[in-house]
Amino acid sequence: METWSADCAVAFELALPPQWEFRDRAYGAPGVWRAFPPSGSADINALARRGQRRGTLTLGGTEFVIDLQEMVAIPSEQYAVPRMLRKCTRKPKIDKESVKKFYTKYAEEVPPADHSAGPDGVAGEHFLRLCEDLGIDPATDVAALALASACKASEMGVFRRREFICGCAALEVDTLEDLRAKVLQLRNDVLSGKTLPEVYSYTFGVAVEPPSKVLHLDEAQQYWALLLHDWPLRTEFCEWASAHMKGKMINRDLWMMVFKLATEVPADLSTYDDNPAWPVVFDEFVEHYRAQMAASGKK
Repeated sequence: METWSADCAVAFELALPPQWEFRDRAYGAPGVWRAFPPSGSADINALARRGQRRGTLTLGGTEFVIDLQEMVAIPSEQYAVPRMLRKCTRKPKIDKESVKKFYTKYAEEVPPADHSAGPDGVAGEHFLRLCEDLGIDPATDVAALALASACKASEMGVFRRREFICGCAALEVDTLEDLRAKVLQLRNDVLSGKTLPEVYSYTFGVAVEPPSKVLHLDEAQQYWALLLHDWPLRTEFCEWASAHMKGKMINRDLWMMVFKLATEVPADLSTYDDNPAWPVVFDEFVEHYRAQMAASGKK
């Protein structure tokens, strides 16, 4: 745990990404610092995480060269004035030593030792004990996926050191009691739809086992039952997919299109035809479903 402070610094930035600001580099009185839009800050943070010194960013139709060594953003227009950059970090309202005490109660060595998120973590029986102490069933409770998403965990059923710290920072908890008190909110935020888009998107990445980039239909259906529990057509779609989908594998694009179908199209499919970009497999399901409804005399 010699690197705990350094691990916290990295995890805190992951949990609360820095915001970036700019001002014109001009003579005379300094200009006012202005914040980049969230998408701009996200792009700059992505550059920094990749270890890049320079990169490009497009905002409002203007392309900028971002130089993180000189801390300037240079517009592409001729004679444009470079803009000074500054990074605004946010500090979570938690105590690092309290998080360390909480973590060490459940942590154990988790190979490989050179993993970027830490040589240890909460895994196996320790992971199950943490879930039990939190009142979460990891197999049936969306709160487990919401917590993993907050931690940005890269493996199912494992919270490595930096991931655990990240989750605590994001949720602003540093004790078991604090985290237990957040479980209901985690669960309700998913079920109400507040955090469902991000948790749903995250789930595919953690459910797929590298080097595979697809999820078996049976596994996908289990996650749909958890995350899309109130989709009126879920049962019909899953039954049709089991019988008709070739290969029965789900890639990320199809995974996200299922979310779009479940959350943006009403149960009667009345607006389905408004979007011509649906995948063919959805067209086949809709045709099948409409034929069934017509045969039964339903609209």
